[in-house]
Amino acid sequence: MLTAIAMVSGLWSGTLSVFIGTILAYAVRPPIFYGLDFLPGVVNVTIAGLVLSGRYKLAVGVYFATFLAFVLSPYSLAFGYGYVPYVWLHIIALIALLPPVASRIRAWTGSVGLRQIGGVALLSFVGTMGQHLAGGLLYELAAGFAGGINPLNFMSFWRVIFWIYPGERIFIVAISTILALAVQRSLKAWHLPK
Repeated sequence: MLTAIAMVSGLWSGTLSVFIGTILAYAVRPPIFYGLDFLPGVVNVTIAGLVLSGRYKLAVGVYFATFLAFVLSPYSLAFGYGYVPYVWLHIIALIALLPPVASRIRAWTGSVGLRQIGGVALLSFVGTMGQHLAGGLLYELAAGFAGGINPLNFMSFWRVIFWIYPGERIFIVAISTILALAVQRSLKAWHLPK
């Protein structure tokens, strides 16, 4: 739902709603990451909201800062297998945030047909990849740094995740795109502002 939240609520309202919603959910499910559980969702909506508001450089900055923090963490895996970087899919998302692609996402999400689907899918993709980086950092903080797991032991965990996360992220992008398109088209059918 994060892509739909960014599309409907915008940058500030969307980010605030994800922050507040996650905090309120602590009553149902206690926080796992020392109360910072809201960060992955906030990163997702912030990146998507920045792209939709035309602030591409800021979107790249937020994504790149999260990317750099993950890559430089002693708990992160630099290379999955051979010379393939663990963050290969994140690099593709970073490229998608650069002109000319990012500057077209906003127009595509407001069009119809395949361009609309492609725009929403790209928006979901860059958001969910930022979310994945932030979630990975929080996991490293909770289980590694605070939990006392040795950085070398983390490497075997990330080697397994290396094969799983691309499929998981593509699945999330597909579901997110379907939901965001449904919300967007429903609002249009009811003649409500997006």
